[in-house]
Amino acid sequence: MIETKKIVEARLNSSFKAISDYFGYTAEEWAEEITDLLQLWQEQGYVEIYQTPSDKKFGFMKDSSQNLRGNISPFYIGLFHARLIDGKNDPLVVVKFHETPDGDIVDMRFMIDHKRFFGNKATKRDHQFLHAMWLEIDGKIQIGDQDHK
Repeated sequence: MIETKKIVEARLNSSFKAISDYFGYTAEEWAEEITDLLQLWQEQGYVEIYQTPSDKKFGFMKDSSQNLRGNISPFYIGLFHARLIDGKNDPLVVVKFHETPDGDIVDMRFMIDHKRFFGNKATKRDHQFLHAMWLEIDGKIQIGDQDHK
């Protein structure tokens, strides 16, 4: 199932560059791709959110809190991710929605790779490692939340 969510704006968070740098991605190197993705969402006036891999398509987002088995990660509730490059898994862009009286805003927060965001096969069973990873991500999300206070 694909959900369509109307938006009034797609924008880059003021902390995007610093946090992307922290996770190993230089925003300037990806400026064209970032602009293209934001422009796609802005021009559409909506984003599409998928749940199953068969529905995955460039420009679509996925709820970061739900894995393929339907398990929920409470640390990632309210976060979504999209692929920055058509046909490639990395880098991901992490986004968050903000409600305004005029409608929802897509706030692009940072770039990160899958392993750093979700862990890998070996680390997914290490709850201590996952907890530390999630706290690190949450700390970066909170920095970006300062834009909206």
